[in-house]
This record gives sequence, structure tokens and C-alpha cells, in this order.
Amino acid sequence: MANIHVNLDLDSYDILIERGLIHKVGPMIKELTDADKVVVITEDSVGKQYAAKLNKTLHAAKNLSIRFITVPEGEACKTLRVLSAVYEAIANFGLDRGDAIIGFGGGAVGNMAGFAAATYLGGIQYIHIPTSLTAQLGTAIGGNVSIDMPGSKNLVSSIAQPRGIFIDPDLLATLPKAEFHKGLAEAVKIACIQDKALFTIFEQAKNDVDLRKRLPEIIERCCRIKARYSEKDEFAEGSRMLLDFGNTIAHAIEGYNRYDGTYNHGEALAIGMYLITRQAEKLGLTQKGCAERIKYVLEFLELPIQTDISAADLMLYMTNDMKIWGNMIRLVLLKTIGQAYLHPVPLKELDKHIITEIDA
Repeated sequence: MANIHVNLDLDSYDILIERGLIHKVGPMIKELTDADKVVVITEDSVGKQYAAKLNKTLHAAKNLSIRFITVPEGEACKTLRVLSAVYEAIANFGLDRGDAIIGFGGGAVGNMAGFAAATYLGGIQYIHIPTSLTAQLGTAIGGNVSIDMPGSKNLVSSIAQPRGIFIDPDLLATLPKAEFHKGLAEAVKIACIQDKALFTIFEQAKNDVDLRKRLPEIIERCCRIKARYSEKDEFAEGSRMLLDFGNTIAHAIEGYNRYDGTYNHGEALAIGMYLITRQAEKLGLTQKGCAERIKYVLEFLELPIQTDISAADLMLYMTNDMKIWGNMIRLVLLKTIGQAYLHPVPLKELDKHIITEIDA
């Protein structure tokens, strides 16, 4: 079992990674939280496949009452309406400050469940068991909890650290090829900003078999990098912003489409990484050849690299970007593969950096 310790003083916690972990997390969660009651927040597709396994291991823990709450899939769960219904269900179950909420799903479910835990009764214990590849690759780490507002992703947000994160790569065994590729966009992002050796793994892979064999290693590498960024910059005011590489455009694409599934986050992220790097190269801000290397990997993963949305339309959805300070936005760019940096840009000059296919 891989154990990654996230050192945040009183808010420190461990990330455990092991195949088959889902079968034994119940007693581990009981020992960690000493809760009398837990609420598991999950989504329908996850519940149908894995709820029985989690329910069984939770019942193996002594003196633990359990309630499952099912919320809409993906970003649709991160609304004030859904959050209000979750609060009501939690209150009816009688959770108190010594109890816990478990987020059992992808990144969106983890975000919303963490936000509910951080705000209910002033904050109760939270455990994350990520079931999507994107979440297992690190979006579950760092304490980012949030809900969306119309047209703005993660607009209502906070930092609240979990008590623990339990990652079972076997939960991804039935992941369809397309979803596997979309999830790997997160690993490509982390490779771009911090791990050139990981990027080489993608460049040298011959097929999905190669990548699935190395999936536990890929997950662990990404989690270790995300954990170190979280330790250095818990509240995302500096270096941790580098983890937003590609997201300025990605979140705008998702917002433009009202999170309707036209692009999921992995697809939008792929477009964002390629477009921001291609333009940065043209401006002399990124080493030549990086965009082509990113393009090769993304096309190998059958991910999109272009959008028919104009830059002008996308920039309308960048006004609430968390990297905006005053009249400046800090774009995340690459010096080269494996090395990212923050590049301050006046908002009035943002159009020089955001160029889509329709503008070219």
C-alpha cells in the first residue's frame, strides 16, 4: 500500500493507494474518525456499481450507522438546490460534530460533499473515496471544496482538508476507453507542469494496455506532486496555482456550454493545455516544440485540441477566474515540458494569449 502523508500541521492527513482497498476501508474510517454516524454522498452510476461493497465494509465497523445519499451526476450535483437537499437529509439523519461525511464518486461529488462537510455545523469530518480517474489523479487532494453558480465553475469555494483519502485503482477496472482517456488529461497536465519523466511515459506508450499496467504508478506520481504543492501553498495563493495549467480556457469552455456535457472536464482541459501553449510559443514565452509534443500525446489519447468557440466568447467566462488579482490575471504557462510558471498579464491584453481555431 502506498501511503502519501500531506503535512499541514493540525490538518495533516494521509492518502492511501492500494488495489482492493474498497473492501477494507470501513474499519479504517471508523478508527480514523471515531464517528457514530456517517453519510455517504454518491452519484447514481457509482452507487449501482460499488455502493454494496462500500456498505459491506462500513457495516464491518462496529457501532457505525450509515446513510447513503445519491446526487445528480457530475457538475449537476454542485448547485445550491442540490446542496440544500443534502443539508436537509444530513440534518434528518442527525449528524453531529463528531460524525463524518464520505464523498464517494468523481471530482464533482467530492467537491460538493467536501463543501457540505465544511459548512454543516461549522465543519464536520470529511473522507474522500474517489472513483473517477481524474479525482484519483489528484483533484481529490488539497482541500478545494466548492459549488458552481450559473456560468461560473467553483465560484463559491473554500479550503477544507479531508481527514483522509482512500484510493482504489480497481474501481477504474470497468472504465470505458473514452472515459479512461478523458481522465488521463489530468495526468498529462501534471506531467506538463512538474514531471517530464511522466510525460515521457505517455510519449512512449504504444497502447492503453501499457498505460493501464502503469496506472497505480501514474496515480501515485500525480498524487505525490499534488500533495507537495498543497503543503507549500495550502490556500492556493502562489505556486499551487500552477496546477491550474489549461484550466483558464477549460473552465471557460465548460461555462460557455453551461456544463451540459458537450465537453467533460478532461476534454476541455486538453483543449486548454494545447491552445495556451501553442499561443505562448508564438509569443516567445514557451520553448518551441512543446505544443507539438502535447498535441501528439493528446491525439494519442483521442482527446480534442480545438474548439469552435471564439476567444471573445470564452473570455466572457474568465471574469471570475481565481487567478485574477485587480486588473491582472496570472496565466499558467510552460517554460518547457515539466516546468511551469505564472505569467502576469493585464486583463486588457488577455486577447493576445487566448486564440482559438476560429480566430486563427
